[in-house]
Amino acid sequence: MGLSSYAALGLIWLPLVLLRQVDAFLAFKRPLELAGDLALAYVLLLVPVALLTTLALMLKFVLRRLGLRREPANGAAWFVVMGPTLWVCSWQLGGSAWAWLKTVTASSTLTIGSHGRVAASVALLLVLLLLIRRQGMAAFFGGLVHRLRALHRPALLMLALSVGLLLVQPPRLLSRPAPAAVVAGGADKPDIILITIDTLAEADAQVCGDGPTLMPRLREFAQQATCFSRHYASSNFTTPSTATMETGSLPWNHWAVQIVAKVASPLQPVSLAAQLRAAGYETHAVSTNLLASPRHHGTDRSYDSEVIAPSTSWGAKPREVLTLFPDTTLPYWFSAIVPFLDTLDIYRHGEQHPYAPEQAYAVLQQRMAERHQRPQFFWVHTLPPHDPYLPPASTKHKLLNGPELARWSEFQAMGPYAADKQPLMDKYRLRYREAIMGSDEALGRLLDQLRASGRLDKAIIVISSDHGESFERGFLGHAGGLIHNAVLQVPLVVRLPGQQAAQRISTPVSLADIAPTIADLAHAPTLPQADGRSLRAALETGAIEPRPVYAMAMERQSRFETIRAGHYAVIDGDYKLVLHLAEKHSELFDLSRDPLELQDLSKTEPQRAATMRQMLEAQLHQAEAHRQSLFDRH
Repeated sequence: MGLSSYAALGLIWLPLVLLRQVDAFLAFKRPLELAGDLALAYVLLLVPVALLTTLALMLKFVLRRLGLRREPANGAAWFVVMGPTLWVCSWQLGGSAWAWLKTVTASSTLTIGSHGRVAASVALLLVLLLLIRRQGMAAFFGGLVHRLRALHRPALLMLALSVGLLLVQPPRLLSRPAPAAVVAGGADKPDIILITIDTLAEADAQVCGDGPTLMPRLREFAQQATCFSRHYASSNFTTPSTATMETGSLPWNHWAVQIVAKVASPLQPVSLAAQLRAAGYETHAVSTNLLASPRHHGTDRSYDSEVIAPSTSWGAKPREVLTLFPDTTLPYWFSAIVPFLDTLDIYRHGEQHPYAPEQAYAVLQQRMAERHQRPQFFWVHTLPPHDPYLPPASTKHKLLNGPELARWSEFQAMGPYAADKQPLMDKYRLRYREAIMGSDEALGRLLDQLRASGRLDKAIIVISSDHGESFERGFLGHAGGLIHNAVLQVPLVVRLPGQQAAQRISTPVSLADIAPTIADLAHAPTLPQADGRSLRAALETGAIEPRPVYAMAMERQSRFETIRAGHYAVIDGDYKLVLHLAEKHSELFDLSRDPLELQDLSKTEPQRAATMRQMLEAQLHQAEAHRQSLFDRH
């Protein structure tokens, strides 16, 4: 039970950790980079393995001193080591089997709740327990130990290679940049506060206008601000959209297009935060969703402070620790290493959302209360109304009465649903809307505190979201291949210091415009790779020249291969064309008459469809040339 046993146990774990995700990782990491992550994971896995084995040796020693015979003592000691290992492996295999069943069966019951994954995992554990009972604990674990010892040579070789690779290619540790130089005149610049609320669909929130709204506090704030009623996210999930917020680049140019992908290396040092630091700003980020964190994007070195907001989730804490190695994919291996923690969260929290916005706002206020000699840029990203749709007690049951859909374990995971489940999805949407109302209450309290401190009228305030949410078209949630307005159209409210008059702008604008706008207002250097434009003229005059807006979903497109996959949209005035590239099929919609995008006009208006498709394909051609310049030369 020496070093070879430690290494062999780690060797058992790794295939289960990597196999489900290796294809996705290879879409944005080169094999040598992924090998570095694998080496680091292997070495780090030896830490819990060594702790378990040490505990087993101590137990064996105690049992022998108490007079227990050798074989029972050995069996008990190995149970301490192999029991947790088998539990994790069984849980992982059970979850994988359930995921596989969902992909090969048409039964919609397999998609409801987390119970199926738990049942599959527990069933496999029961089989193992029966085998242990039939063979006897000592015999069962003795056989496993015998097989384990047979792996010691390849395991030690793997350990040596891993250590060697880490010595040649050491991982970067999370660190803060040196203080930025004080810029002349910088003290006169206003603070900038960017607040992004995850998964906030404009169709549900209804922030702009005078009609009914789920966000009365944000509507009230918008009465002294500029409200953009047709603001579109650049993608349909967090990673690419928040990367666009930081760079001003569209996903087909920054290439953080998979859930765990990072911004292309050349764009990381010229993010919004980097340009603001060059203009004399201190930069601070608070993220509730790890996928929105600068350390996930690779831009963390441009922030004076960068914090993952506290949560009550057990699964979130180890992932946060693993972000100490921000250039690796290790935080996203964790769900495969100990998958039961995320499942336990589902049942442990019950009706409580583990990522309450108040937790992020408290960190923001703490940062703002510190003494600062330079103007401040704060970016805070909160998670609700992102699933699970668990609104706070103050707004729960305002739209959906009764005990139905009250607990996390009752909700289906994001993804497809059968047509007969639409009435249930409509109820999901009511809970989602209650969660929006809860997020508005938390935001309202923050705005009150900012007003009381005198910061509200002196700062540039930008409030938006990364994407919306779908409860239609047979798809629940976001990500995937759908880029209809439900997942793309999100609020955007901007208030300049001292602004009193309300403005409403209905010209389509893009999430890619946020970073150039903030840089322009701060008199910072322009973002060299930005696809968006500054909206400063619109903020100051209430008018802006129309131009096409682009959005896309590119999860299945590798950054190392020619662009042949993905779903792309261009919005030009009232018309929207969606191109499904792999299928070589496009759809045309008139959003003014058909906001739900139900009637494809590509056959009845072929000339307009052809013109917009050519416009989109020209942009794709430029994106492909840019991709080659970034990646093909390496």
